[in-house]
Amino acid sequence: MELPPEGAAPLTAGQLAQVNDCWAWVQLADGGVSYRPINGFFRCHYADPSQIDLSCVLKYSPQRELISDPAEYEALKQLPGWYRGMDSTLADSPTPVWRYSGATVDGLLTEYAGITRADLKGIQTDVLLYRPENDAYYNFTSDAGPGMFICEAGRWEGKLLVLTGGGKELTLEAAEDGRYVFRSFLPLEEAEI
Repeated sequence: MELPPEGAAPLTAGQLAQVNDCWAWVQLADGGVSYRPINGFFRCHYADPSQIDLSCVLKYSPQRELISDPAEYEALKQLPGWYRGMDSTLADSPTPVWRYSGATVDGLLTEYAGITRADLKGIQTDVLLYRPENDAYYNFTSDAGPGMFICEAGRWEGKLLVLTGGGKELTLEAAEDGRYVFRSFLPLEEAEI
């Protein structure tokens, strides 16, 4: 993300627009929209990156693969967290089944939060299936509901860029390599405690 340079002054309207452009949905030629991987980080609240709910971050992430192998689908049905409650086949599954490789997940977490899966306090496998055989996570989504955050104000606090909007507070940290990484995303009343 390219964000405004560090400084003590509140962000200007132009800087706020630049910030919001970093995670705005992309309008497609056919009238639809495309979501960015970053949008998943606005689907859950966390006081620090280790509390990020991976199932929420991945739920509508565009960094996924549609599974097409019936044997892979059948293997998923054997996992303890299988929550479909039905005996469907891949061909008659009512929703698409998406795969996220472990490397993709680590890349996503590293790029946007400066962490890996090993840093997470827990991964909810009751809603996000995991197969160690191929180091991949799976979910079932057919609708669309990625997270969204519209920044209305922002200020610098040292290396932290604190952004507010819609009753939420997003804190980003300026990293050594010039990137900005997520530090927290909370409702304002929790952020002020």
